[in-house]
Amino acid sequence: MDLVSTIVKSLTSNSSLGALAGKVGVDPDTIEKAIASAIPSLVGSMTKNASTAAGAKSLMGALSQHEDDRDVSDQLKDADEEDGNKIIGKIMGDDKDDFISSIAKKAGINVGQSNQLLSSIAPSLLSSISSAAKPDTPESIAKEAEERQKAAQEDDGGFLGGFFKKFMKDEDDKDPKGSIDGTDLLDILKKTMM
Repeated sequence: MDLVSTIVKSLTSNSSLGALAGKVGVDPDTIEKAIASAIPSLVGSMTKNASTAAGAKSLMGALSQHEDDRDVSDQLKDADEEDGNKIIGKIMGDDKDDFISSIAKKAGINVGQSNQLLSSIAPSLLSSISSAAKPDTPESIAKEAEERQKAAQEDDGGFLGGFFKKFMKDEDDKDPKGSIDGTDLLDILKKTMM
């Protein structure tokens, strides 16, 4: 399973959606829609930012401050929204306000709710990436191989499964520069750690 779909899955579990719905005051289906729109953009921006030495160093510093092995729903309940707002600002830079507005529009929520939701998920996003970027162990390699095999045997069926499997690499929309995704981000981070 790729990084983006892993993060989306953890943030859209029933317990995570329940925690966010209670905080933001929006129904779980709407929150799921917002998260599905936001995470690919956030990971893509982080990957671009980390493609420079200074950006990778900055991201590594942020990841080291956001290591949390608690259940994601507990992380979301206790999320420091002020810290999360700063994280979104660092990731999106000058595009932060436009990004928050676009997620609000896509999910059908107001800008304040979008900002609160994104600020609530940002610390957990960093802790998820921090966990994924840790050096591979024999156990993690075996687990990843097992997950890949299981995913290959399952039928994607729904829109989101197919969407994340392709990870926005639409075969009809060839990007001459090449698409960036969560795998690129992990590669950058693992090289930085060596």
